[in-house]
Amino acid sequence: MEFEELISVLIAEHAEMKRDLAQIKQALSNRDFSSASRVLRELDLLFKQHIADEEAQVLRILIEAYGVKGTDDAIAVFRQHRPIYDLMEEVKRFASLSSEELASDEDRLRQLLEDHTLAEESRVFPRAVSTYKERSVAES
Repeated sequence: MEFEELISVLIAEHAEMKRDLAQIKQALSNRDFSSASRVLRELDLLFKQHIADEEAQVLRILIEAYGVKGTDDAIAVFRQHRPIYDLMEEVKRFASLSSEELASDEDRLRQLLEDHTLAEESRVFPRAVSTYKERSVAES
């Protein structure tokens, strides 16, 4: 898969994760905890693979081009993966508890994911694509 295609896939996955969170919210409002738990499990699998792809491909290109110090913004954005993942784990645990706790955590998770995907799409991905193109031209 070409790098620019990977970026398109990652952005599409951001949209899919946001749709999943909307489904979770709807399931919670309908008190359908089994559906909420099912979608959370699906989201969990997608998020884990998404993180692996971003860190193995996007971050690698930036670090190779600019070094760790020159990539501190992307590293800071990617460090958000851990709190998002931890909150997803907490939401999964709460899926068997009260709807109030679950709804509150779902709102926090949705906001964290929204802020994170915005940072990736507006700052990290454009820089990575630009870097990839520059390196491709230089290698030609």
